Amino acid sequence: MSGNNLIVNNNGRKRRITTPLIALLIAVVISIAFASVFVYYPMAVTLQPVQPPVYFAEGTNSNQDDLWTGNKISVLIGSNKTSLTIIVHPTYQVTYYKNVSIVYNNDSGRAYLVCFRVYTPLSNLPPGSEAYLYIYAASSTRSLSGYPTPTPSGYLKQINLKSTGTTCVVTLGGKGYLEMDLYIYIPEGYDVGMTSGTTYTANLLLIYTPQTSETSETLP
Repeated sequence: MSGNNLIVNNNGRKRRITTPLIALLIAVVISIAFASVFVYYPMAVTLQPVQPPVYFAEGTNSNQDDLWTGNKISVLIGSNKTSLTIIVHPTYQVTYYKNVSIVYNNDSGRAYLVCFRVYTPLSNLPPGSEAYLYIYAASSTRSLSGYPTPTPSGYLKQINLKSTGTTCVVTLGGKGYLEMDLYIYIPEGYDVGMTSGTTYTANLLLIYTPQTSETSETLP
């Protein structure tokens, strides 16, 4: 067989493809792969900002007295009510902070699914420590029971501040709100920097969406 020919067997029949035909096929493929025709369609993305329909607000115990003179249950809300910083001053055993802040839906005509995502959990606390954010329906009664470490009941969701994860709480209707409590347990016998002013911080995201069929697994 000549070096310039390619023999192809097709249903028992041999066909000879010459080198010029092979070159033509290659040229067609290359011309498609490196096409020099470009089409441009106009397109626009427009942003029209609105007031936040869901926002943070102070709870009944925001900025009330905390343990030790001069300390407050500090609740700092951003100027547009879309950021929240809570500073509390717990001691050993169980310290419970009731209704330190609320999440309010100001959109009277639309419900929103409300979720919380722990992005950076609390760390370096003593073994056995617990830290939870409890979410309650508006004006719910609290009840802590058990011994020696009482725990609450009647809440909508318990969010572990020592572990990353996303928790969807409830679909919040128009003009409705949720109340947030903090539960801290620090066992005795550990130095947690109480005299040196050591701080421990968890970072969370409040997530809300009008797509009320979403779940914690389907949120982006």
